Amino acid sequence: MTKKNKKIIIILSAVLAVCLIFTGLTFSKSVTGKLFGGMDTAGGDPLSTVVESEFKSDYPLVQTQQENVFYETYPDGKIKYFKFADDEFVEITNVRTKKITVTCSYQKVPITLYYLEDTDVGTIGYGLFDSKQDTDVKTFSYIFARIMDCPASYRDSARTNYILLLDMDAEDSYKVNKTYSDIYSFDMSSGTASLIVSSRDRTVQEDATQNENWTIFTDESVNNMSKYDWFASTRYHDTNAEKILYDFMSVESSRSVRKASSTEFTNSPSYNIWEKDGSVYCFADSDDGFNLVKDGKKDSPLKKFSGSFSDYAVGSHFILDPSSMEFTDIYTGETVSVKKARLNSLSGFIASPNGKNFIVFCGGDNQAMVIYKTEDNKANIISDSGIFDDGICNYCFISNSTVLVSDFAEDGTAINRIVKI
Repeated sequence: MTKKNKKIIIILSAVLAVCLIFTGLTFSKSVTGKLFGGMDTAGGDPLSTVVESEFKSDYPLVQTQQENVFYETYPDGKIKYFKFADDEFVEITNVRTKKITVTCSYQKVPITLYYLEDTDVGTIGYGLFDSKQDTDVKTFSYIFARIMDCPASYRDSARTNYILLLDMDAEDSYKVNKTYSDIYSFDMSSGTASLIVSSRDRTVQEDATQNENWTIFTDESVNNMSKYDWFASTRYHDTNAEKILYDFMSVESSRSVRKASSTEFTNSPSYNIWEKDGSVYCFADSDDGFNLVKDGKKDSPLKKFSGSFSDYAVGSHFILDPSSMEFTDIYTGETVSVKKARLNSLSGFIASPNGKNFIVFCGGDNQAMVIYKTEDNKANIISDSGIFDDGICNYCFISNSTVLVSDFAEDGTAINRIVKI
């Protein structure tokens, strides 16, 4: 079983029933403000009531680390970029390219990087290898590459101005927060990519590729790296166990062959890690559930959670307990509670940049967006048959009040909708 089967944002294993009957909803002013009244996701407003505009593209648009810049990926490896400004998407034309060859599992893979320089967040760049391309590569059918400026925490080990991250799971194609299996230092001048984390003793999977759980990164984690160079790994755990646990390592500590000296933090039920203001946040396994931990202090957790981690969902720096409808801020441990509701086919949720607005997405034949606006003391339900496609799930906040959702049209093209909440 690979890490992809243990994604943090999951479809709940139990088929959950329809929400309670909807009435007026308000928030209290306390941190744990309650929503009064119930919600019926089948009785919400149609999607058209909140859609401000639509933009068609060949493939769904995916948000970059800059909130108003998006990319579109083609099977032949081409990447297009768009900027959302003045309520419309405009293609960015000053795109640079770099052809490289990167070695993965002893197989040389050609990838063309398409990248932007001098953006608000530095270098933004991606590339794609797909088996549909004319190539001699046999081991892999899909590799997605991301290039970015080297985080401060990796400069000593990378010794270059850029890092390159690789994701081998095609199911991640349209996800904003992808999961990467390898990290390389990258020299833009020569196009040379060198592994930063040692692959010594790295096990091999059934498909003859190297263990994808050896090093695990997410967009969320690398976007905020500054002090720590930690990454997740299952190398000391049974990945066929019912509950998979992860350890966090630094580049330096991972070079040791002894577990005691090669791990910075052990036994987390999640490979997600967050960094803010010089502190690091993650989850720790416990006897009756798991805990939210700051700076590795397991004895003084920010918050304790009961039950299995797989029953929860994570979005941005929040974790949602669907059974109690509580959103917990991972940076503070503070919780906002909304009216209890049983969500039908929970897909995931997103949080606005200011952490004040949340949207919960439910799949199934009759999809739903449950919109919570804590500052305005409001909640609203949108229910329709084509809010998003289960194979896309690229929904994201562009600003505190602007949201992107995408679906496929009958002709196979993508419909990207701008929603105002």
